[in-house]
Amino acid sequence: LRVVVQGPMPKGTKEFDDSLVHIIFRNPSQESYAAPTRPTAVFGVHVMHKGLQLGGAVGASSSVLLALTGPRGFRFLKRLVQLTALTSTAGMAIGVGGAVRKISSLPESERQDGIEDRAFRIFHNRKQNLVDRYSCVGIGMGMIGGTLVCGLSLSGLIGGAGLGAAAAVGVVIAKTKTASQK
Repeated sequence: LRVVVQGPMPKGTKEFDDSLVHIIFRNPSQESYAAPTRPTAVFGVHVMHKGLQLGGAVGASSSVLLALTGPRGFRFLKRLVQLTALTSTAGMAIGVGGAVRKISSLPESERQDGIEDRAFRIFHNRKQNLVDRYSCVGIGMGMIGGTLVCGLSLSGLIGGAGLGAAAAVGVVIAKTKTASQK
């Protein structure tokens, strides 16, 4: 994938962004036309983020049903984290499966170009990057919370990450709506 820019590239820009941190925490500069050096990793992390956010949202929304029929107090929180671990894992599996299916449906000669094109668009989508940056913070905070509730376990880490990602997306939506109402 080569980016065609009319005229000379703006001063200080480079053709490829080689920062490893930008695979997960994308924040290219405003004037950047750089393509990610690891497009498959950028695309894969994006798909995993979306799956975790979806699974976390499904798990969090099931809390209403869980609250009506399940345990109360601390046991409720533990069950919610465990349930969200299942829905988040399912969300990531569905996302990765769908991405693999979509990429596999392309002719072999177009697969890498398709991944590079999608990774470039993800890499430079400001709103998507905002959601994913908030989501990274939410995942970290959720993992800490999940570990406090369930102990250091896989379900505590994944469930907490899913709930944190869903909460972060909710914060971005609320923040965006409030900013647009002003």
